[in-house]
Amino acid sequence: MMANIVSIGTSVPAPPVSGSLDREVTTTPISLALFGLVIPEGDNRVLLHATVGVTSALLAPVLIFNIFRGDQVIFSSREEVLLSAGQEQTVSLHAIDTNVPATINEAYLLTVQLESDLSAADVTGPVTFSGISYSYP
Repeated sequence: MMANIVSIGTSVPAPPVSGSLDREVTTTPISLALFGLVIPEGDNRVLLHATVGVTSALLAPVLIFNIFRGDQVIFSSREEVLLSAGQEQTVSLHAIDTNVPATINEAYLLTVQLESDLSAADVTGPVTFSGISYSYP
């Protein structure tokens, strides 16, 4: 069985160099990356991948990453960053969205937030977010 790639979307909001971005993570979600995809009719899937570089600012922060399709959370990941203050870590996320309603421009959004305000972290990059929509017979 062969899949037919329909659309590829990417978002790279900062140059893919560690330390190139500096966004404070708070307990309120912050948007990191956004792109749109064409979604085919029938049996379909969307493969999603994100890479986010973070730096611990205080204690060992726990980060909540969410991927939205439109205004609905379709994937959530709780990542404990076991770092001393000032150390960097790269977090990778992978998700599959299945049987998505057909549309000419479905928005996918990546957000991050702290689980608790007792720690601190920054998104320092790189940040990449991509998706591929495909159909299969």
